[in-house]
Amino acid sequence: MTTSEFLSDNFVMIYEIGGLVILLLVGAHISRHMKRKTFVAIGLLVTETICYLTERWTQDFSELSILRPMLTATLYSIYPLIIIVMMLVTTTEMDRKRFWLLMIPELVCIPVFYTSQWTHIVFYFINPNNYQGGPLSYLPYALFTLYVVIFLIHNFIYLRHTSRINRTIIAYITIGPLVGAFAIMIMGIDKDYCALFTSGFLLYFAYLYIHMAKVDPLTSLYNRQSYYQDIEVNARYITCVVSVDMNDLKYLNDNFGHQAGDVALKTVAQILRGNCGRNATVYRVGGDEFMIFYTGSTEETVKKDLAAMKAAMDKTEYVCAYGYAMVDKGRAIPDAIRISDQRMYDNKAELKKIRNLNATGIRG
Repeated sequence: MTTSEFLSDNFVMIYEIGGLVILLLVGAHISRHMKRKTFVAIGLLVTETICYLTERWTQDFSELSILRPMLTATLYSIYPLIIIVMMLVTTTEMDRKRFWLLMIPELVCIPVFYTSQWTHIVFYFINPNNYQGGPLSYLPYALFTLYVVIFLIHNFIYLRHTSRINRTIIAYITIGPLVGAFAIMIMGIDKDYCALFTSGFLLYFAYLYIHMAKVDPLTSLYNRQSYYQDIEVNARYITCVVSVDMNDLKYLNDNFGHQAGDVALKTVAQILRGNCGRNATVYRVGGDEFMIFYTGSTEETVKKDLAAMKAAMDKTEYVCAYGYAMVDKGRAIPDAIRISDQRMYDNKAELKKIRNLNATGIRG
C-alpha cells in the first residue's frame, strides 16, 4: 500500500485522532489522569491500524509467514484493551483487586490467541496462506462484546446521578461502533474496525469533555453553571428544591488549612449524593453551599432522604443546615429556592443557638 492509498483510506481516522489530540492539549479542566489514559487509548488505536495494514500486507505472500498469525492474535487482543483503557479514563482510582478482576478474561484469552496457530482452537493458517476458523472462532467477538457490556455498566454507574438522557447518549456512543463492527463481520467485508472505534472514542471523549466542564473538580458534584442551566432547561420536571449549607468551613480553613476544608467538602458532597436517591441532582453552588433538585419525588421521599443525610452527617465531625420547598402548582422555581434558602437559614440560626447553649452549659 502506497502512502497516498494509506492516507486516502484512513483520512477520517487520522483527522479524528488529530482533533482528539488537540482537545487533550487545550483542555484546561481535564485531569492529568484522563489525559494520560486517553493518550494510551490513542496509541492503541494507532497500533491496531498498523497491525491491520501489516496483516493485510502478509495476505499477499505466496507462502504463509509466522508474522500473519501473530498479527491476527495481536488484533484480537488489542480490541478489548481499547475498551479497558476507555473505562480507566473515567476511573481516577481502582484498587488492584478490581483491576485484575477486570483483566481476567483478557489475560486468559491472550495466550489462547497467540498459540492458536498450533492448537487450532480459535484460528489457524494453512499453506499456501489461507485462514481457517477453529471451534472457538467466535471467541474474539464474544470477548469484545463482554467488555462492551462491562463498559456500558461502568458508565451507567459513573453517570448514575445524571439524567436519563446522559445514559442514553453513552449507550448510543458505545453501541454504535459495535453494531457497525458486527454488520461488517456479517457481510463478510474485510475492513479495519479502527475507524469505527476512533469515531466512537472521539464522541465518548467529547461527551466526557462537556461533562467535566459541568462538574465541580473538588467534589465531583455538578457546578454552579449546571445549576443555572438545569433551572432554565429542566424547570418543569423539578418537584422539590433542597438548600444545604455547611457550617464552619472558614474555621477549618483558617485553623487547619485548606486541605482540611477540602476533605470536609468532599465528605459532605459524598453524604449528600449518597443519600438523595436516583431522582435527585446535587450541585455545589458556592464555597460551602449546595443545592439538590428532585424530579418526580414526593415530599415524603424528600423528608426520608433528608433524615438519612442528617444521620450520616451526625457520624462525622461536620454540621450542615438544611431547608427544602416543594415546587407546588403555580410556584416558580426561583420562589421555591427562596423559600428553601430561608428555611435553611432558619435551621442554621437554630443550630447556632443550640451550640451556644451547649457551650454555655459546659462553661457553667
